[in-house]
Amino acid sequence: MRALLYLLPFLILNSACTRSSGYRQSPGLTLEKLAPKISLGHVEIDDQGELISFDQLKRVTAKIKAESTEPLLLIVYIHGWNHNASGRWITGDGDLDDFRDMLKDLGKASGRKTMGVFVSWRGRSLATFPVGVDYFHRHAAARRVGGVAGTEVLHELGAAARGANPENRIVMVGHSLGGAVLESAMAEAISARVAMDSARGRKLKRKDFPADLMVSINSAESSIYARQLLSTFKNRGIKDIEGGPLMVSLTSQRDFITSVFWPIGNIMGRWVPGINFFNTGVAGMYRKDPENDKLRGTQAAAHRSTVGHFKPLFSHRFEKVADQERSLEQLYHDNRNAREGNGFVVKGEKEVYRFTRPEEACFNDTPYWIVPIPGPFISHHQDQWNPNFVGLLTAMMSLTR
Repeated sequence: MRALLYLLPFLILNSACTRSSGYRQSPGLTLEKLAPKISLGHVEIDDQGELISFDQLKRVTAKIKAESTEPLLLIVYIHGWNHNASGRWITGDGDLDDFRDMLKDLGKASGRKTMGVFVSWRGRSLATFPVGVDYFHRHAAARRVGGVAGTEVLHELGAAARGANPENRIVMVGHSLGGAVLESAMAEAISARVAMDSARGRKLKRKDFPADLMVSINSAESSIYARQLLSTFKNRGIKDIEGGPLMVSLTSQRDFITSVFWPIGNIMGRWVPGINFFNTGVAGMYRKDPENDKLRGTQAAAHRSTVGHFKPLFSHRFEKVADQERSLEQLYHDNRNAREGNGFVVKGEKEVYRFTRPEEACFNDTPYWIVPIPGPFISHHQDQWNPNFVGLLTAMMSLTR
């Protein structure tokens, strides 16, 4: 231990920081052509939650409009902790490369014009010395990114696609802390829209929102925020948007980062102030509502758990129904009509699962679905772009038509 303490200053001084000014500002780096009908754009937000370049955003929205001469599948992706737009493992890991590969595979399987937008932020602050030490620091940054600039970027990208071609399909996806960014950027805007339209007696439509579907994957955010958005819908009796979900939180039941390590970090950050100097007290841990808490769980319990591992908020449960093998093309084709009864069926590479609403009393009957996912579809925290998950995402999109 003494030797480690002596080495610590040396390691810190010899570690390098990642850029805070972004990686894709020039026109040549902002837009990429991955294949004849597949393209990728970049939008970067800085550490304080401000848009690095409005010109960069304008180039991407112009590209969306130019690509919309035929119906476009637009996938907006917000990465999580330890990632950025550098594309190098030492400074930002390989999430960007994985997203590129997924876009090419999806475009090939679907046969339709596809465009991705990689919304990046400073998910990694240190390039070398231990990756884990900046978690709370990056969590606070993610919340800033999901503020004004994040809301602006997501709404403008969605509006550009909707205005360019009414047949465009728009999916927004956030992974891990990127899920927290997505939820933070969209929840307040959604709540405002729900409250205003409810007061006017107007029924919500999918085109009122910047995406057909918003998906968080293995979200590294407290259940508190999800419960607040659920309450917004429940207080006004809104159970769906045109027959389907608007937001979906998907979390693998094999994800130990959000099921084990996140709660441990939460406890340490709360009781060891030096570890997490951004944290605040949780007055709600003393707030009791016995009648409602039977269904929705207590506020203290929600604060201690991530949304994908807090059972009182689950909207669906799953069961395996068959073993079948499929190619990526078949995954895309076979999941284009997933609705079945009060749930949906997802056909994977080797297995088929049915997701249904619980038969017993359930708190979450809103358009914000919180769905636990079996391991074959997302085997661990960083497994979000495997073919099984692309099939799952296709199935979720089929519910929004």
